[in-house]
Amino acid sequence: MTKKRFAYIRVSSKEQNEDRQVETMRKEGIDSRDIFIEKMSGKNFDRPKYQLLKQLVREGDEIVFDSITRMGRSMKETLKEYEWFAENGILLKFIKEPMINTSNEQDDIIKQAIQRVILTVLAAFAEKERIDREISQAEGIEAARAKGKHLGRPKAVITAEFEQAYKLWINKEISGVKAMKMANMSKTTFYRKVKELKET
Repeated sequence: MTKKRFAYIRVSSKEQNEDRQVETMRKEGIDSRDIFIEKMSGKNFDRPKYQLLKQLVREGDEIVFDSITRMGRSMKETLKEYEWFAENGILLKFIKEPMINTSNEQDDIIKQAIQRVILTVLAAFAEKERIDREISQAEGIEAARAKGKHLGRPKAVITAEFEQAYKLWINKEISGVKAMKMANMSKTTFYRKVKELKET
């Protein structure tokens, strides 16, 4: 019998949205506090939330993933992680690849072998997709450079109100609170704009 169920959600970058995966996990009946969300590459497993989840799970618990690609995109490392969970009695459920789900039952050696073959193929495809994407990105950057395009940080968008408030603030003519009010910005937004302005 499964003791506790967790979910692990991963997207590759901060720009990507995890909402679809979150909704999937809620339909699985997993409590929000037991859903671990990470916005990092799947190239390796040095991810804070993933490592925390590994420390929390105990024998008999289950971790649900949307797909094997959400677990990781390195074939060798993904296989190693999968085996670690299996050896420690932690169940794994992959919604899109149920054929590699683990169970409490003692599967026969043939079924285990077939499962590992399928897992290896899926993990290999996941790694290939990552490598292909990295190559495409590198080629895109080189093509843009060849055309003379600027690839650095985009210039900060500065409003007239912010510019005036910034000048008065930097010259110590007004306080930071007054500058934020003049620029009609929250503290976080104001200081982010200051940082962007200094980096351009």
